[in-house]
Amino acid sequence: MTDQTQSEILENNPIGKGLDAFRTSFNSICEDRTISCTPDALDIQTLTIGLLSALLTLPAIRFLRSKTSHGNLSSDLLKLISAVTSDNFHFDRIKPLLTAALTDNRDDALIWDQVYNAVTESLTSPKQLTPPTAFERAVFDTPFRSSSASQRGIEQTHDEVDQRILEELTGRVYYDVGGFYERYFEGKTWTNNARDIYEESRAQYTEGRWSGWPEPSIQSLFFEWFMKFQDTVLSGLRRRYYTSANKVLRGSEADRKLDIFLTPADAALPDGEHDWSNVLVIGEHKQNPDEDRSAKTLVQLAGYAREVFGSQPERRFVPGFTICGSMMRLWVFDRSGPYNSEKFDIHKEPERFVKVLVGYAMMSDAELGLNTFIKRDSNGKYIVTREVRISLEDKPIASTKAIVCRGTTCYRGRRPGSTDWEYVVKFAWPSDKRQREGELLKLAKEKGVTGIAVWFNHEQITIDGDPDTISHLRRAMKFGSPRRPSKKAFWVDSSPESSRAYSKTSLKGRSGSSVAHLIGLGIGAGSATTSSSGQKRKRDERLDGGSRLKKSKSDSSHASATNVHKDDQLDAIGAPSIQETVVDSLADCRNDWQRNNVDSIQEAGADSLTDCESETYGNRVNYCLVTSPAGRPLHEYQSARELLEALRDAIRGHRSLLQDGKILHRDVSENNIIITELPAEDAPKGRLIDLDLAKELDGMPSGARHRTGTMQFMAIEVLEGKGHTYRHDLESFFYVFVWMCIRYGYEGTGQQKANKLMRPKTNILRGWYTGMYTEIANTKQGHMDKNRFENIIVEFAPKFENLKPLARELRHVLFPIRDGAIFTGIFHDNDIMYDGMIDAFSRAIDRLGKEEQAIA
Repeated sequence: MTDQTQSEILENNPIGKGLDAFRTSFNSICEDRTISCTPDALDIQTLTIGLLSALLTLPAIRFLRSKTSHGNLSSDLLKLISAVTSDNFHFDRIKPLLTAALTDNRDDALIWDQVYNAVTESLTSPKQLTPPTAFERAVFDTPFRSSSASQRGIEQTHDEVDQRILEELTGRVYYDVGGFYERYFEGKTWTNNARDIYEESRAQYTEGRWSGWPEPSIQSLFFEWFMKFQDTVLSGLRRRYYTSANKVLRGSEADRKLDIFLTPADAALPDGEHDWSNVLVIGEHKQNPDEDRSAKTLVQLAGYAREVFGSQPERRFVPGFTICGSMMRLWVFDRSGPYNSEKFDIHKEPERFVKVLVGYAMMSDAELGLNTFIKRDSNGKYIVTREVRISLEDKPIASTKAIVCRGTTCYRGRRPGSTDWEYVVKFAWPSDKRQREGELLKLAKEKGVTGIAVWFNHEQITIDGDPDTISHLRRAMKFGSPRRPSKKAFWVDSSPESSRAYSKTSLKGRSGSSVAHLIGLGIGAGSATTSSSGQKRKRDERLDGGSRLKKSKSDSSHASATNVHKDDQLDAIGAPSIQETVVDSLADCRNDWQRNNVDSIQEAGADSLTDCESETYGNRVNYCLVTSPAGRPLHEYQSARELLEALRDAIRGHRSLLQDGKILHRDVSENNIIITELPAEDAPKGRLIDLDLAKELDGMPSGARHRTGTMQFMAIEVLEGKGHTYRHDLESFFYVFVWMCIRYGYEGTGQQKANKLMRPKTNILRGWYTGMYTEIANTKQGHMDKNRFENIIVEFAPKFENLKPLARELRHVLFPIRDGAIFTGIFHDNDIMYDGMIDAFSRAIDRLGKEEQAIA
């Protein structure tokens, strides 16, 4: 490796302690068995997979070039892992690498040289076994996790939303974060001013208490005291605290009232009412100090944060506080979840109390979590990218109402002087482990993919010159173990994300000693704990036997070594190891591949929970993507024919993305299909957008902890934990079609819209996104039965009554009867399903065209 660029990569991305867990586990097993520590001492296949999996987590892997493709070295290692599972793999090719990695005097350059040698000899040899493509496409899928974004409109009742919030926050709430107060309230440009205001307020503090403080602090009396305190101590500031404890704020679909909130003092108040779009800081009051750590208090505050994110979709984070009795706790809700300070008594620490209230009122917009990357002037909002000013439409065409998510928000944009919307400007917070959507779109553009969004530019957002990442926002603080909000969050516990650890295919026939081999090898059991969603909460010694933490790829900051605590407890399902699924799936992949190639049916592999995360929390990166052309949301169709044309052409785009771009989308939903504005004669009338969750077919596991798919559009097998393939995206297109025909289509008919006509308790589609993963999968599979499907399409809106034959035809394409049962599997020849669906849509479009001509 004499190339200077590679030398710089190795220098900037040293292995460090990245292989320590692998080596420690290997040596420990050898010592336990009193055998010599050489590669031949243990099962070499398991040992090799352990090493290759550990190498995949190293930062250099993403920058070193591939020897077999145009990608990076990670794609080579994935192919090598697959080859290792074959019967005729020659392990002599891998022994020099094992020796280099296990030696005490480790040499980074030598290890990477041996990696390249192993790849070259194993993957370019004529004796190489062709790896099964189904494995590469399925086994490294990132697990799904639910969010509260599923609840919409009338479904946003407190009970429904609060339950989803509990599920969304499970394993992501951090209490008593060290350094919180110092991070947000010390060393700021306004800190001295806040101290001066405190000195002036001391006249209100006598005998160790704030004057006039009500005891007990009944809500009405507390609010009265707080407002008087503000008028006396905090007057003259440009922001002001208000209460709306007895009145719903404007813009809330869940009808939430807000105890205390901060808003600009000069905010416009239509009809004298406050609006969620102006809320800067949220606050919750409880009379009882014992409610400080209660799940109810958390969910109420989180509900407020969700409303703020929903009304201010480009918001970066939301500050907040609780006052329970006289105990105050400070909070921040960002796209990776909530965390808070240590609580303090406002009577015992009066200076801190005043400096907090004043600090929030004096913070800059950026310090309060507003997105200052978006500029504003008299003409409205705009951004500048590639030296081009792009004006944004007032309201987004799509946004996500949840807390822990990518926070995807899309606006239409245009150049100055133009009257046509020509761009879609997207803001999102993807995991820093994922390949950037912009990179995939550029790749798709280079490969001639058609029918999807066309890349214009993408960039990571910086705020005040700093990278806008979760790790940067959470810098200089110490996080402990996440707290599970409540046992009520049962929905996640029983999901396939947990049950996948016990995949029938992957665990069949494994002996206890075999599992023991995997402990600590980056794919094993040991003391690794699991969150209630079935994801690994910690990697223990997987990446680093010391601090067990790694450097963020998007930020130079480190999560503190004190952030991670050892925890030998198992999760709610008692799963000792999720990672063993990976190895066992690899071991069984050979048999699957042989069976799949005999038959014309391809089975999806187990959905692995592999991830390369070692930080205490998931790091996300705020970025902006600009694509063209602009379009309308799918629900803004102007005719049934236009809706079908958009769906058909989006499916064509999906096929081109898969076959030409070798990229699988994996998140087909109503919001990820647009109707193209004024398309050219032969241009697609609908396009597929949002490649945030897409994967190159030969790509490595992203390392992201989870992907928050759109529940109601998830395919049955994905809900069951199987790997994601093209078939599952086509199934999602079908669910989008059915969803549109039931949820929309009441305009101009004199009837109410579906979400006003049918309460959530009776709406048949509610079962598509409510309940456990297994329940939703069973519900959907039952609905796809020929007879029960009629109960679904009977709910089609009047405007779509004539689309029932198309619905039946699509159901038959996707769910044919095989061996007396509904088939939900995958055909190796993907044209079977693509052609079936596209042709069905085309025939229906032709029928509608003839009907329109007859009417005319």
